[in-house]
This record gives sequence, C-alpha cells and structure tokens, in this order.
Amino acid sequence: MSVNTELKEEEKSAVFDKAMSFMEDGDYEEACEVFAILVRNFPDDAGLWWQYYSALRRARLDDEADKCADDFVRLFPNDVGFILQWTRCTDARADWNESLRRREWMLKKHNPFSNIHFLPLVTECFLPLVETKNLPYLNKIVTQYWELFFVDGKCGAAVYYALEALGDYRRQIELCDRLLSTIEDGSSVVEGVDYINLRALAMSALNYHTLLNAQKERVSVLSLGQSCLPYTIANRWGLIDYAGDADITIFDLGAFSRNSAADAIRSDFSSYLQPENYYQGVDPSGAPQMFHKPSGVHFGHERGRTIIGDDQSAFHSLIKRKVDSFTRRFNKGHALLVFGMVGECDLPKFMEDMNPVLVEKSSRLLVLNLTRDPAAHPEQSNITYIHIPFPVDYNWNGINDYTSDRGLAFDSRVTSAILREIERTAKEN
Repeated sequence: MSVNTELKEEEKSAVFDKAMSFMEDGDYEEACEVFAILVRNFPDDAGLWWQYYSALRRARLDDEADKCADDFVRLFPNDVGFILQWTRCTDARADWNESLRRREWMLKKHNPFSNIHFLPLVTECFLPLVETKNLPYLNKIVTQYWELFFVDGKCGAAVYYALEALGDYRRQIELCDRLLSTIEDGSSVVEGVDYINLRALAMSALNYHTLLNAQKERVSVLSLGQSCLPYTIANRWGLIDYAGDADITIFDLGAFSRNSAADAIRSDFSSYLQPENYYQGVDPSGAPQMFHKPSGVHFGHERGRTIIGDDQSAFHSLIKRKVDSFTRRFNKGHALLVFGMVGECDLPKFMEDMNPVLVEKSSRLLVLNLTRDPAAHPEQSNITYIHIPFPVDYNWNGINDYTSDRGLAFDSRVTSAILREIERTAKEN
C-alpha cells in the first residue's frame, strides 16, 4: 500500500492502520515515514503526534524525535503530557543543564500549586540536580514544594531519593509518617513502596548517623568499589559521615572492576590524573561517557555534556576533586574501607596489595562478596571477608526492591557487617 503525501480526512483511518501495522511488525522506520505524512496533513490531531514520537524513539531516530517534541509542544502548549515529554528529551543523554533549563522554563508558565499534574516538572529535577551535585538547589526546591508532595501522595519515592542525596534522614521519617497517615486500606504499600519498612530504614539511618558522627574522628567508612553499592547502601543507612556532602570520592560512584581499586591506591591515582589516559565513548543511551584506558574503569555517573564538558576539562577537574576527596579522608587514618565484589577479582592478590596500605593508615578492609560463588581468600587480621550473595531477580538500588521484606533483609546483612567492622576499627584506634 503506497501512501499519498496529500491526504483527505476519509483516508486518515486507513493510513493510520497502515502505520500501526508497521509498528506491530517492528518496522519502526517505515511507521515513522507514514506518521510523518499523517501529522503533516492533520497537525491538530494530538494522538497522531504521540504515535509519531513513539515510533521515532523506537526507531532510535533521536534527532528527529527531539524535533518532533519541539513541534508538538509548540502546537499544544498547555498539554501536560506533551510538556513533560519535551522536558525529558535530554535526560537520556545526560544533558543535565538543558534538562533543568526546560523544566525551569515550564515551571514559570505552569504552576503545580494550581495544577498538580505539573508536579513532575519539580520531581524530575531531582535526578539532574543529584547527578550534578547541586545540593543547595535541590534542598531549595524540596523545601519549596514540600507540602505539595503530600497533596499528590504518589511521588514519595522521588522525594525520598532527593532527601537521601541531601542526607536528610529527619525529613525522610516525616515523609514516611505523613504518607502512612493517608493510607486507608490497611496496606503500607504505595506505588510499590513499603513505607513501614522505609520508615524503619530512615529511623535506623538517623540513629546510625548520629552515633557515628560522634566518633568520626575514630573511624570513617569509605567505599572501595567495585560498584557504587558500598557507598549507596552505606549512605542510605546513615553510615557515611559525609552524607549530604557533594564532595564524594572517586570510588563512590565509579565502576572499578577486577583489582583496579587496589592498583589505583598503590599508585596514588597517578594514571587517573593524566587526561591522555582517557577516551570518550557513548553509553547505550547515546550520552557521552569517559573511559580510563589502562584499567578499563568507566564512569557511569560522570556522563553527559554537562559533567564532561565540551573539551573534557570539566570531567578531569571533577576526577581530580574526587581523588583529592578520597586521599584526604583516607590519609586521616582510622578508615573502614568497604569493597563490594560484584564481578571478577583476584582476591588473594587484592588483599596482599591492600595490606601494607591498611597498616600504614591504621585502617581495616571489609570485603563483601556479593556474587553467587564463594571466593578463596587468605586470613588477615585487618581484613574481614563475608559472603552475602545478591538475592535472585533483585535490584539493590530500586526502592520497590529494597523496601520489600527480602530487600530489607539483604540491606540489613550488609549494614550489620559494616557496623561490626566500624566497632572493630574504633576499638583498634
């Protein structure tokens, strides 16, 4: 069936069916061509624009999809769905400055206090602000819209995420209390999040953070990779003394595979401070991403044009600050390093390489083997090994999972191991 470029109203239905047939068959580019004709002939039909945009995204024609979004937000300037979709266009590529600019511009035109459906313009600012570590601005908008979050009642997960980045455990507890007070069916689950379990987590985090702050001169917890799990879970449970501080370390969010963390420490990060040792690639979403050539370490959070910079200078400055942050904290001594093993590692060599560094800094190392298989390892007095396999089909960083009963059990095993080692480190110092 050929499609005329000029269509009459009575031809619209048949041509639309043809486009949808292409979609069902996975022929997205062909569908895009047909939808392009449809929207050109019937520009006032919002449904056609939605389908066209969806087809472009599925065909991975992102530049065309972005232009489509520009067109439909111009044609339908008050449509909530189109506005939200337009503001999301640059999120996948981690162009955080543009993501924020779009939302700020739309918030000037559409007030969520007048129309609650525009509240995602606020909550979807959280990710760009957390990724760029603009925590003062994050705190400002959380405070500004605080009461509105409870009118909506469905954005608790996003708000909790923002408060976690701020290290604001008290408001996390308030959030849980107020959301629980609105539930009438006896369940503690809202939008998949168990708020009774989440409140217990927040209460523990506040208590741990208060207690550990009182003895932070005697012991501090630092992540050593391999992924962001040690930092994220420790921060979630109040076990990081710099919670709410943008000055995080190079290991906190980095993907340091195999033995690269030990190698980095032993070499004083010299290779990581040389710009020529990096190359810029792209992640699966098309966002610019930096890779460290000698080690294979990649930086999944330090991605996108906003963070990397047009000439990569912003990225290299950021890495230097993160290296300095780790070095400054570790050089104080009395640290508990937490190594979350999620992949391959020559563990005996890792322990051997780390031992003299630990002795020098009067510190300890906790190795959490999170893989399914136990690992052979030597016994060393300043290193503790514990095997805590991931639960099957479990996302440790998904709030629906970690607030479930089994998620709480997994987190509790990890935090209990950290707490025991904190106590040992403090006693030794």
